[in-house]
Parts: sequence; C-alpha cells; structure tokens
Amino acid sequence: MPRLIGAAQSVTAVSQDAVTTTFNSSGTLTTAQYTTSLQYLIIAGGGGGGGHPVAPTYTVGSRGGTSSIAGAPITTVDTVGGGGGDTGYFTPNPGTQPGGSGGGAGRYAIGQGTANQGYNGGDGARANTVGADVSGGGGGAGSVGQPYQPIGGTVRSGNGGNGVSSNITGSAVTRAGGGGGGQYYFGAGTVGTGGPGGGGNGGNGSNTVSSGTTNTGSGGGGWATNITAFQDFGGGGGAGGYRTNVPGQTSGGGASAESSLTVVGSTDYTITVGAGGAGAADAGSGGSGVVITKQPAVSITLASSMWDLRTVYRQIKADDWI
Repeated sequence: MPRLIGAAQSVTAVSQDAVTTTFNSSGTLTTAQYTTSLQYLIIAGGGGGGGHPVAPTYTVGSRGGTSSIAGAPITTVDTVGGGGGDTGYFTPNPGTQPGGSGGGAGRYAIGQGTANQGYNGGDGARANTVGADVSGGGGGAGSVGQPYQPIGGTVRSGNGGNGVSSNITGSAVTRAGGGGGGQYYFGAGTVGTGGPGGGGNGGNGSNTVSSGTTNTGSGGGGWATNITAFQDFGGGGGAGGYRTNVPGQTSGGGASAESSLTVVGSTDYTITVGAGGAGAADAGSGGSGVVITKQPAVSITLASSMWDLRTVYRQIKADDWI
C-alpha cells in the first residue's frame, strides 16, 4: 500500500490553443493564463526616400520609428527605424543615413544598417565619375541596397534590397524591402525599383515614385526631377530593423532567430509599432512597421494539494509534474 503524504488527488490535464496576434498599430498584448513563452516578429518603420535638392538646402528622407515589445519580466525587445534616403546636393553635407537598414546614397556615403537587424544602403555616384547623377537603393532586411548600375554604356539608380520572409502567421509573407533610388540628369533616367517585401519604387518626371507598403517596414522610393538639371537624385529609404525568434527563421542582416522570450501568463505587455519615415520633397514615405506575436499551444498536467509518493514518482517520470 502506498505511503500517503496527504489525501490523494486526481490529475487534471489542461490545454491552451496557440494564439497569434498582429499589431498594425501600437497596443497591449495580454498573455493567456498558461503562456510562459512568446514568439515574435518585430519590424520598425521604414525610412523615407531622399529627394532632389531645393537650393540652398538639402533634402533627405526621415528615419522610421522604433517598434518594440516591453513589460516585466522581459528586457525590452526593440528595432531601429530604417534610414532615410540621401540627396545629391553639394552643401551642407547631410552625412550618412543609418538605420535598421541603411538609406541609399546620393552624393555622399551609404547609410549603415544595424547589426542583426538589416543591411547597408547602396552606393550613389556623381556624373563627373560615371557620366550621370545616380543614387543607391535602400538596404533591405534581407540584402544590401543595390548600388548604381551600368546599363549598355549608361547608368541607372539602384534597386532596393530584399526583404525577409516569415510564416509566423501560418502563411509565408515577405516584408522589409528597401526603396529604389530616384534619378534625373538633364532628363529622366532609369530609376531603381523597390526591393521584394514592399519597397517603394524610385521616381522622376517619367516614373511614378511610390511609398513603402504599410505595415511591412519597407523603405520609400527616392525622387528626382528637373530642379537644377544636375544633382537631382535621391536615394531609396532603408527598411526598418527586423527581429524574430521564431525557430528556424531569420532575423534581418542575415542573423539567426533569437532566443526564446520568457513571459508571464495573464500579464499585459506594451506593443509599440513604429511609423514610416516621411519622404523628402515628393519622395516616397517609408511603410509603417508591424509587431506579430505567437503564444505557443500549451498542454500540461496540473498537480496541487498533497500526493502519494507513487503518483509523484509517475508524474515526475512522465515530465508532467509542475
């Protein structure tokens, strides 16, 4: 006869379905009662495309807004907004446009991406070196923005970098592409196209510029037109920083999925979704970010009160004792 610790109790099996929640704007996530871990995809807002110069100022795209998950006991998980596209104007020098993924270059250096979130923007060039004023594509979460490209003796602006695919919602969706570069040099030239994942196309007088797709964190297209006949080119906006911890999937910048996130059941967590950065002087705006969470399914056996030693042994052996 088993030795009793206390009155024997029945074992209760409990299950909880998986719950996937998409936040297209900021809000609150309330975890289910038995949730102890959380999968996530967090994408910041994309950067706005760069524009043509409007003397005597330069015009660059604005950086996208940060997206994040915050609340006890976790350390806030956040992403960096995409860098704005650069301009071709001489002075003052706007500097580089870094971000989650970097903005495409105009006259000056490429924007740098953030490690484990996105890639750099592509190079632009001046006519005195390549024969036309051309800009680079914005960096994407999945690849660098394309630098300006030669085409049959002429050159064109670069395409936006690739986005990254995720199936956290159950279907594969590519997000966070870079924006294409705009170009105009004594006439409308060939512009860059947006990167896969929602990047906006570059534009000029003959090609319509477009913004990054909403809730993908994609960069906006750069813009150029005949304002000063030359120096008229804007780089594509960079994609917003991209982070995920879904097993087997990829974060931005070629990084592996991050570690499991431990949370507490029946607890509120603050979700922030970053806005897309504004485009400069008729350029495309960056796409707003998104936060997607998944609470995995739970199947456990609850034990309470006091139990005989034999039941305790069987439950521990079956890994069902909590």
